[in-house]
Amino acid sequence: MERDKRLLERFTEATDLQDAPIPGVPLIELAGDRRVLMENHCGVTEYGMERVCVKVKFGQVCICGKDLTLAKMTKSQLIVCGRIQSVELYRGCK
Repeated sequence: MERDKRLLERFTEATDLQDAPIPGVPLIELAGDRRVLMENHCGVTEYGMERVCVKVKFGQVCICGKDLTLAKMTKSQLIVCGRIQSVELYRGCK
């Protein structure tokens, strides 16, 4: 399974499909400074009004800002709303 993912990633990098999302890899969409949509997450690790951290397969994504709320959360998708100041990726965090 892991071999198939690496093959798919190399194929995507080598073709014109570089902008297409890779299945299972986190996709983060920032809508202005008010909303972050994240797909393919592994759960929330920290939740507060100024910081929301989300586990992803290869690390952690932290969203910092003010008045942050978890507007929606499903098994594969979540939406954080508020005044977004930064979105940071930390590789290798557990």
